[in-house]
Amino acid sequence: MMFGFMAVILAMLLVFDTAAYWHARNVLDDAAAEGARVAAAFDGTCSAGTDAARAMVARHAGSWASSVRVACTDGATVTVTVWGSTPGVLSGALGLAASATESAPKER
Repeated sequence: MMFGFMAVILAMLLVFDTAAYWHARNVLDDAAAEGARVAAAFDGTCSAGTDAARAMVARHAGSWASSVRVACTDGATVTVTVWGSTPGVLSGALGLAASATESAPKER
């Protein structure tokens, strides 16, 4: 019975880690999409896009997301990539690393 109980707890912690990872991916994906939208606007720049992506991560994740990095590639198609890590249950202090990339055509 004790081993069964430990297996159930381990399965629940795995579900919690999976949910935290997917939530982090959703937050970073939304931030990358917002950054790409801002940078691809007619008067938009990559610096404005990266600022918008950072602000969105700060609004939605706060201190929950750490080591957030944003990169932008300008051209006919603007690409914004957001990386970050979040605390995990099983992974402990290492956290869960996630990234998301979005692109949009540059308005002319």
